[in-house]
Amino acid sequence: MRIHHLDLVPLDGAAGVAMSMLRPGTDPARVRVDVAVIDAGSRLPRHPAGRDQAFYVVAGTGQVAADDEVRTDVGPGDLVTWEAGEQHTTWATTRLTAVIVQETRP
Repeated sequence: MRIHHLDLVPLDGAAGVAMSMLRPGTDPARVRVDVAVIDAGSRLPRHPAGRDQAFYVVAGTGQVAADDEVRTDVGPGDLVTWEAGEQHTTWATTRLTAVIVQETRP
């Protein structure tokens, strides 16, 4: 068994958002896994998904939106997916922790 301490690194251009890579995946060019912690009142700015993306909320509450800019509430246990290139953003209403899995299709 190994225990690692992961330091969260502030995300440039997104005040109140910090991330840490959990695991690059079996092929880092194909799969990447991150954890994101978003402080209450902060958000991930609108951006296109670089790869197919799964956003799983572990703790906290917030809202997400895609190309249509319609906000949808999310909380623990919710899984949000975006396709590569799809514009999206996330707001935290309480401190929100999410695991993000990004995958490039072969």
